[in-house]
Amino acid sequence: MNNFLDNFNTREKNLIFIASSLMVIAALFFLVNNTVTNLNFSSKQLDKAKSDYEYVVSKAELLGNNAISQSSSIEEIDLFIGNFFPESISDLVIVEEESSLIVSFKTNNLNESILISDEIAFRLGRELNKISYSNNEEDSITKLFFN
Repeated sequence: MNNFLDNFNTREKNLIFIASSLMVIAALFFLVNNTVTNLNFSSKQLDKAKSDYEYVVSKAELLGNNAISQSSSIEEIDLFIGNFFPESISDLVIVEEESSLIVSFKTNNLNESILISDEIAFRLGRELNKISYSNNEEDSITKLFFN
């Protein structure tokens, strides 16, 4: 091989050296470029995965904080509703009769009763059978009947 290179003149040797150097530089450039591209793609996937994870965690925490299980006791439901609507409702009474749950409360007006009863029905996650509203001059009384 050494004898083969000795047969070339100086100009040809320089051209071979430059060509091989350019090929090595091009190969290194493509290798670095491919590595950087893969790194950027992986970084974007990591950011998306973190974002998805944070979204799921926030929704799970929100659901955990705002919902109450169907197997909850009357005391837990009473505490949950009382904490969720502290100023809006008064005279909260929760009774369980024959596997049904009755929630009764007073509000300032009928419109507020409707909004709160919708929210309670959604938060409890139970099947709502019947709603009873009664309105007088001072306040509105609401009874919710759940399965």
